[in-house]
Amino acid sequence: MVSFDVDGTIFRKAALTQAARSLGIGEKWDALDQMYHHRRITLRECLASEFKLLQGMKLADILREVSKVEVIKNVRETVEKLQGHSIRVVLLTDNPDFLCAYLIERFGFEGYVGSKVGIKDGIVTSEIETLPDKRLGLRKYCAWTGIPPSRCAHVGDWVNDVPVFRIVRYSVALNAKTEKVKASASYHIETDDLLDVYRHLQTIN
Repeated sequence: MVSFDVDGTIFRKAALTQAARSLGIGEKWDALDQMYHHRRITLRECLASEFKLLQGMKLADILREVSKVEVIKNVRETVEKLQGHSIRVVLLTDNPDFLCAYLIERFGFEGYVGSKVGIKDGIVTSEIETLPDKRLGLRKYCAWTGIPPSRCAHVGDWVNDVPVFRIVRYSVALNAKTEKVKASASYHIETDDLLDVYRHLQTIN
């Protein structure tokens, strides 16, 4: 199984952060990010507060703005090539499930591990279950699929991918911004084409 992070990996920038600015909640969203980066709130608190800002909004409006965010080249082609080797290709993110569902429909991923945000009649509700620790999410998903982490690879770009890198068989830091993330991965690559990741994974036994 190969799992892909979402923000900074599939999307070139944080998708909901970009969307928030067009939806009129950008300042509040950015303020929460700053509080998290200055360690005044935990990632769990940051995610829960950000997702609450979406409450009452139409999902269609959110996804319309998300669809404007640039994605890395050849996502569907990469997914299909990996699937051609009978490899399950999934998303692993702290982003909401509705964002994962959008990417699954757009690019053909087979599943996801992410935060849960309720949607009723096309409107975002107050039901929120965050996933700040992606490693725990992947372990649960592995138990469910019967594919152990020792048979998984993960592709990501940020510090919250590092705990995942430590439990999977192979890891790729894709366009990682920090040396810590690069050093924690089995391999790091700078590219604007996801097929380069596929080509690299092909070279591994």
